[in-house]
Amino acid sequence: MSTDPSGFLETVLIIDDEPDNLHLAFEILRDQGLEILCARDGTDGLRLAAELAPDLILLDIRMPDLNGFDVCARLKSLPATRDIPVIFLSALDQFEDKAQGFAQGGVDYITKPFDARELCLRVTHQIRLARRVTGITDAAPVAVEQDEPDEVPLRRWLSIFVKARTVLLTDLVDPPDIAALARACGTNRTTLQRIFQEHLGMGVAGFLREQRLQHAHQLLLRGEHRVEDIAHLVGYSGSHELRRAFKQRFGRLPSDVFRHPRDSDPVRPDSLEPLVRA
Repeated sequence: MSTDPSGFLETVLIIDDEPDNLHLAFEILRDQGLEILCARDGTDGLRLAAELAPDLILLDIRMPDLNGFDVCARLKSLPATRDIPVIFLSALDQFEDKAQGFAQGGVDYITKPFDARELCLRVTHQIRLARRVTGITDAAPVAVEQDEPDEVPLRRWLSIFVKARTVLLTDLVDPPDIAALARACGTNRTTLQRIFQEHLGMGVAGFLREQRLQHAHQLLLRGEHRVEDIAHLVGYSGSHELRRAFKQRFGRLPSDVFRHPRDSDPVRPDSLEPLVRA
């Protein structure tokens, strides 16, 4: 990892109450030429973030004083820290946790145990992206022109991307169509598609399909609902549609992954709890 233009090493603040997790992430990222700061709780993490302004924050969720969601919300509410990218690094891997992390302002979410190469790639990507945003958007904001998507500044692109992704993750079953989603994010369909393609290598529909199938895979592994019910929970009209998409994505059928529910009684789709609570 290169230094910033002033000659200083780029800095990552790790906020985690588990010493082993701190040590592992510290060693991995230090080998990438980054300067690493560590905090054992949310209060100390907030203090270090405000005092030292790191280039990126790796944030655990389950901590004793302030949980990671609360820490991220406070970071985003303060002028001195709101522009620091936050990556959640947590053992919590449920859909609801990831959706809440993005809703609180996180730019990425990595689940433990993590792959060292993936951690390095995601951290360095977000640092470089933040550097580009800072360099491009120190000037006054530029209005979005409906017919000129190339004129959208990078900071606004990132803001639109995070907001749109949060909306989609909040309701996989009945998300808004692309036109409505674009309007809700203050942009147009063309720009929204370009933003998703730039950040993820896929369009809005591709992202939605991937998230539905990933969540279906998690539910199948948990074995708490039948395949037919899982199809409705993730936004498919029926089990046949889910089977076809699942086979195309993972190379096997949902029945190859499914763990039978402990309760043999059928589960009615209308009796299931919402994926994300208000």
